[in-house]
Amino acid sequence: MSGSGMHTEQQRQLTHEGDEMRTILRWLPLSTVLLCGCSPPPPPPPPAAPPFTAVVNLKQLMEWVIDPAADVIWDSVKTIITEKDTKEIAPQTDEQWAIVRNGAATLAESGNLLMIDGRAKDNNEWMAAARRLITTAGQALKAAEVKDAAALFTAGGEVYNACRGCHQRYAPEQQDAAPGEARK
Repeated sequence: MSGSGMHTEQQRQLTHEGDEMRTILRWLPLSTVLLCGCSPPPPPPPPAAPPFTAVVNLKQLMEWVIDPAADVIWDSVKTIITEKDTKEIAPQTDEQWAIVRNGAATLAESGNLLMIDGRAKDNNEWMAAARRLITTAGQALKAAEVKDAAALFTAGGEVYNACRGCHQRYAPEQQDAAPGEARK
């Protein structure tokens, strides 16, 4: 092969390599865009803390809000037996039923107040106990709304069990106290 034939072969090889390089360089920006566009977006920032401000501490919430609301339910339906007779107590008027309804609603919403940061003792059992309070007080609320004294009595027992279960875990020093009477 002559010198000029080799020179032509080298030129073709260089031209071919140049074409390959141009093709790669053309596809590189598109590949970069596609790869970057297919990656997942960055995770969203964590949610901001709710704008709740506790006005009273846990003890005050129990004594001033929760316990009085529970007492309304517990005192609304009962049987008093004496040597002389038996007296059945239950709401009779719309006003009496409204008082029980309001107490039950207050008690149910108080379960949410127990879950606020700074009051919640933990994120497991405490939260479950607060939800039990919401559920059982909700049952009392429904019973009061339909003016069903028997259902209200049953719901009152469920509220008592919810309160007692929480107190056994988180306030064992109060276990000798009767419902509605915090030990001092």
